Amino acid sequence: MARRAIAHATSAFLHTAAVATAVWTSGTAPRVTLPASPRPIKVFAVPREDPSAPPGLNPLDKDDQDAVRASQGPSTVRLPTFVVNIEKIGSRASLLFPFVTPGLSLDHFAIVPPDESREVFHDPFAPVHANAKRTARLPPLAMSDAALQALVDRTWSRRDRWTPFQDILKLADTHDPSSGRLPDLLHAYERQNGLQPYVDATIRDPRLWTELGLAADHVEFIRFISRFTSQHPSTRAATELLFLLDQLTQASFDALVTLLNTDPSEGLAWTREANPGAFQLILDLRRHYGRQLQRKGLTTTETLTAYYGKVRLGILLGILRTTPRGYRANDARFLIGSVHWRTGDTGDALRAWRGMTRDSSDAYAASIARILDALAQTSGDRGDVDTREVMRALTPQVNAVLRAEYGRWIVFSIDRLRQFGFHFDTF
Repeated sequence: MARRAIAHATSAFLHTAAVATAVWTSGTAPRVTLPASPRPIKVFAVPREDPSAPPGLNPLDKDDQDAVRASQGPSTVRLPTFVVNIEKIGSRASLLFPFVTPGLSLDHFAIVPPDESREVFHDPFAPVHANAKRTARLPPLAMSDAALQALVDRTWSRRDRWTPFQDILKLADTHDPSSGRLPDLLHAYERQNGLQPYVDATIRDPRLWTELGLAADHVEFIRFISRFTSQHPSTRAATELLFLLDQLTQASFDALVTLLNTDPSEGLAWTREANPGAFQLILDLRRHYGRQLQRKGLTTTETLTAYYGKVRLGILLGILRTTPRGYRANDARFLIGSVHWRTGDTGDALRAWRGMTRDSSDAYAASIARILDALAQTSGDRGDVDTREVMRALTPQVNAVLRAEYGRWIVFSIDRLRQFGFHFDTF
């Protein structure tokens, strides 16, 4: 009884004190002095998806959706070696080259913009995101080297990439994005099944329709990569998919140049004979994208090359900012320098390359080593790579390295195509 009485008395005192404190603070607001911040803190917030924009892309406007006439007649074109289904190409006519129109929205790939800090605001009272909970429970992908290579071979395709990629997509959605073999699988797919050379030896029709068919699936790949990198930012798998996005950018450029450089009246006689509606679709696509490029001031090969180069730089610089523990950072720096070098920005190229280190596990390890050797030989200990004398000595060495890297890709492509019964000019 004595303890209960003391408890009641203590409770009454605390309640009385709380009421008195509330009355006092309601009449007098204490002054709070915040500590001075040495610099302003920039906050990066992932923007919400615009419902009018395809995932990963900028919003569409009326000019982007300039109508392309639907094909009248058969939905296929029967070419000498295969039949192409043009229905998908026609249905995605205004999004065949999404890197140009409406353009890539890098904010939706968990890539911090160049002028923002890596400091990110987290609401301490917000519930744990469902994706974070799901990621914590994902098992690492267990797969032998032989099984991994078999899957990469099974998903190889010359004309249709998105459909066979579904087997890899399912594994990506159900396994840990950093541990296990998922990053290795995505890396192998990108290196072995990504960019392929397409050459027309006799007629243009097969190459053009093949490249347009591949371009029609770029929106689907962008959608998946945007979703995955947003759900699993700064993971090794996200880094690999961003390298794949860079390859899609290059493939988009090649397909667009093929379309623009094709004279339908001379190069597409087979299509005109086989399906006049499909021939009209090509005319409409050339008109549509010619208008889009003119609206954006991309009227020459040089301006179009520079534009796509800028898109690639945005992706590759994003990899550098977000890749975990420098994973494949050297490869990103090598490609960044290559883009700058080819567009004449030699100073930026050299600055990117001088940040590289030697690592035998890099995809471009041999070329990286040769670039670093060339920089060491020409600039010595001074680090002086801007003088004309140094550039005269360095330029032929760098050009030789880039040609050799391109040659390695060509040799690899010959063997890879032959493995599946193809050549550069078969589709």
